[in-house]
Amino acid sequence: MEKELILEIGTEEIPARFLGEAIRNLGLIAEQELRNASLSYNTIHTYGTPRRLTLRVTGLLEKQKDRIVEILGPPKRIAFDENGVPTKAALGFAKSQGVDVEDLVIVEREKGEVVAVRKTIRGEKTKELLKKLIPQIVLSIPFKKSMRWGNVDISFVRPIRWILAVYDGKTIPFVIGDVKSGATTRGHRFMSAKPFRIRTWEEYIDTLGKNFVVLDQDRRKETIKKEINKLAENINGKVQEDEELLDTVTHLVEFPVVLMGSFSIEFLQLPKEVLISVMRNHQKYFPVFSATTNPQGYELLPYFIFVCGTPVKDPKIVISGNEKVIRARFTDAKFFFEEDTKTPLSKKIEKLKDMVFLSDLGTYYDKTQRLEKLVTYIGKTLGLQENQLKELERAAVLSKADLATQMVFEFPELQGIMGGYYARISGETDLVAKAIEEQYMPTSREGKLPETLAGAILSISDKIDNISACFILGLTPTGTSDPYALRRQAIALINIVLSKELNLELKKVFRHSLELITSQFKNNELREKVDETLKSIMDFIAERLKNLLVSEGFSQDVVDAVVATGCSNIVESKKKIEALEEFRRLPEFNPLAIAFKRVVNIVKGQPRDKVEETLLVESTEHLLYQAFLEAKKSIDEKISEGRYKEALIQMKALKEPIDRYFDEVLVMDKDSRIRKNRLSMLWEIRDLFFKIADFSKINTP
Repeated sequence: MEKELILEIGTEEIPARFLGEAIRNLGLIAEQELRNASLSYNTIHTYGTPRRLTLRVTGLLEKQKDRIVEILGPPKRIAFDENGVPTKAALGFAKSQGVDVEDLVIVEREKGEVVAVRKTIRGEKTKELLKKLIPQIVLSIPFKKSMRWGNVDISFVRPIRWILAVYDGKTIPFVIGDVKSGATTRGHRFMSAKPFRIRTWEEYIDTLGKNFVVLDQDRRKETIKKEINKLAENINGKVQEDEELLDTVTHLVEFPVVLMGSFSIEFLQLPKEVLISVMRNHQKYFPVFSATTNPQGYELLPYFIFVCGTPVKDPKIVISGNEKVIRARFTDAKFFFEEDTKTPLSKKIEKLKDMVFLSDLGTYYDKTQRLEKLVTYIGKTLGLQENQLKELERAAVLSKADLATQMVFEFPELQGIMGGYYARISGETDLVAKAIEEQYMPTSREGKLPETLAGAILSISDKIDNISACFILGLTPTGTSDPYALRRQAIALINIVLSKELNLELKKVFRHSLELITSQFKNNELREKVDETLKSIMDFIAERLKNLLVSEGFSQDVVDAVVATGCSNIVESKKKIEALEEFRRLPEFNPLAIAFKRVVNIVKGQPRDKVEETLLVESTEHLLYQAFLEAKKSIDEKISEGRYKEALIQMKALKEPIDRYFDEVLVMDKDSRIRKNRLSMLWEIRDLFFKIADFSKINTP
C-alpha cells in the first residue's frame, strides 16, 4: 500500500546564501538513499524557509519488494562427479547456505556452469528502514560551512531544534544529536511559537499557513515579485530584474511582507551606483527606477522597496525605521564622497605603497607600475597610436588609486566604478575614466564586457598580471578551491579577447607579464620558474578555452583537435574551430582525417631531419612530396590570410597521394637513411596539418 512521508528539519535561521542549495540537495540525497534501499515511491518534493527544510515523498510503499538473490558456489564439474553424484564440495556448499543439496541449481556463467543457491529475501518494512535512512539523509546534506553546538557529536549548517518525521500519519522514531523526532511542527517564530501536531501533508500545509509560514519557496518568490512590481507601478516606476537579490530575500523570510520607503532627493546627487550598492548589497532593498528612459538610461527614483518577514499592524512604523537606516547609510556615503573629492585621484597613488597586493609580490603601487608597462606592450602590439598609448598608460597608473579612498574602503564592490567618477572630477579625460571604470569587467561569467578598447586592454592586463602573479607564487586553483578566482578571470580574459577580436599572442603577453614581475623584484628563484610557469598558465588558459567553446556548442573533439596545436592566439583558434566544424560536414572529411591519422601514428616517437629529394627512390614518394610542396604553398597562403576553410579544402589534394604512398611504399625501410628521410617527409606533412588541427583527435567512423 502506498503511503506518504513528511520530514521537517527545524533549525535556527539558515543563512539565505545556503538555503537554495540545501533544498535541492535534500531532494537529491533522499532520492539516492531511497533508491539504494530499494524503496519505491511516486514523487519527491523539497521546500525550505530560514527555519526549516522539508521533504515530502508520496507513493512510498510500506515495505521493500521481495527480491531473489543468487549465491554462487563451486563449478559443476567439481560439485558433481561424472555420474551426477554430489561431491564433498557440493555438500559443504549446501550446508554452509542452510539448504539441502537437492535445492542447488546449475547456472551458466562466463567461465562455465556453476552450482548456486537462490534465496528469496523478504522486503523489510519501510517504517523500520526509515529509522536508519532519515538520519543518514539529514546528516549527508552538504554545506560550505557547518557548525557544532552543545555537546552533540554532529554538525549542521545551524543547530537543529526539532524534527518532524511522519510516515502514514505515525511518527518515525530516531535521534539526531540531542533531538528526538516527533510529529509536531512550529509556526512563525514571533507570530506562533507553540508546536502543532501533524498527521498529513494537507494538515501540515494548512497549519503552517495559518501560523504565518509560506513553506513553498517558489510561492514566496512569486508573491514578493508581484508585490514589488505593484508598489513600483503605483509611483510610475519599475524595479529592474535581479534574480540574485530576489532569491536572497525569498530565503530570508518565512512570511513575506513587501513595503516601500523613500529617501531625500538630495542623495540623488551621489553617483547612482553608490546608492544602488547601499540599497542592494548592504540592505537587501530593491532600488526603484523611472518607468521610461532618458539619454542616460532609467532614472533612479528616491524610493526603495524592501521585504520584512513579519506581519505588521502599522506599516508606517516599519517603513520609518528602514528610512532612518538608509538615511544614515546614505549620509555616510555622502561624507565619504565629499572627503574623497577634496583631492585629485592622482594624489592617492602614494597611499598604494602601503597597500599589499600579494605578500611576496609587493604592493598595489608595484602592481600599477607593471600594469603601465603591460598595457603599453599590448597597445603597441595592437597598433595603437602614441596619444592612445599615453591615455592608456595614464589609466593604468590611476587604475588602483580608488582603493585608497574612503568610499571604496567602505564599499569594496565599487572599486573601479568610483575610480571612474573620481577621475572625471579630477579632470582626467573621458577615455582614461572609462578605462578605469571598465578594468574589472566582466565581474561574472555572463557579466557585461568592457565597451571601449582602452577598457578592454586595461581589463585583460589586470587579469593577466593577477594570473601571472598567482601562478608564479604557486597560488593555483586546486579542485573546487579557487580563492583568487583565477578560473573566472581566465574566462573573462578569453571573453574580452574574443569579443574585441584582439589579435594577441597570449603566450608572448604572459611571458612579458612574468618577466615584468621577476625583473621588478630581481628574484632569481622566480626568474628560473618563468618557463615552467608559462607552460602551466597556457595549459590553464587552454582548458578554460575548451570548456567555454564546448559550452557554446562546438564539438568536443574538434575543439580538442585545434587547441592541441596551440591556442596562443585564441581569436585565430576559434576561427579554425569554426572552419573545421563546417569542413567536417563534407563527405571528404572522414577519408582525409583517416589518412592524417595514419601519418601521425607512424611518425610518433620517430626521428626527423631535413628531407633530401635524392633519397626519394620510389616514384610514389616523389609524387607525394611534389603534391605536398604544391599544397603547402597554397595552404600556407590561405592560413596566413585566415582563410582556414579554404586551406582545409586544399588539404584534400593530399588524401589520395598519402593513401597510395602507404599502399606501395615501406616507410620503415632497412636502409636507415631512406627510412629517416621517409619519416621526415611524413613529419612535414604532419606539421602542415597541425597548422590548423591535430586530426588524430577527431572522431571518425
